Amino acid sequence: MLRREFQEPWVFFLLAALLLNASCTPILKTLYGIKKPDIETPASLSKAHKKFGLENDNVVCINSNNFLQTLKGQGIPDASVFDRNGKYIEYRQTDTSCNAGLFQFIPDLNKNGSYKQPDTLSLQKLYENFYTLEGKKASIPSAADFYVLIYYTVWTGKLNKDHVKIWEEQAKTNQKANIKVIKVNLDMQLWWPEDERKKLYTIMRNQKKNKN
Repeated sequence: MLRREFQEPWVFFLLAALLLNASCTPILKTLYGIKKPDIETPASLSKAHKKFGLENDNVVCINSNNFLQTLKGQGIPDASVFDRNGKYIEYRQTDTSCNAGLFQFIPDLNKNGSYKQPDTLSLQKLYENFYTLEGKKASIPSAADFYVLIYYTVWTGKLNKDHVKIWEEQAKTNQKANIKVIKVNLDMQLWWPEDERKKLYTIMRNQKKNKN
């Protein structure tokens, strides 16, 4: 059940603006079934994963303190690739390239391949801000040749089938490397403290006022 403080219509439009501005290409909300975001639980996410054909393992989320900042700078859905040591692999041709290249990059990943690896991100550093769906600190999954970190939300609807599901299946069927998919859910979480939800609500409300 969506709590009262998140039932204001402008909350949805603010979140949608943040996401669409961060994405490579604006998405028609009506076409892709983007709806008003709910507060998610492990059970509701499991149900959504089943609906979209997604795996239920290796799913993490963020806390309320990092919510707005993460959304503001993150296209959704989007993904990052890391090698066995947790070092970032750049699959985009340019800084402004979209994530469409992933559809070819993931199937071509080879444990004996050579890749562009700018010293920018590390999986270990990112995991400092990741939590389980129950609100406990998350741990990096067991060893693999590559890790594909996918950022997604339930309320982006059909994009989960058109992007997230395909990336996940491509990683699973790649015969040239052992690839683990880690999905980072960026929906609002029920385990967030009540006072943090109120703080988040105030920040979002003030942002709306500043835009008016």
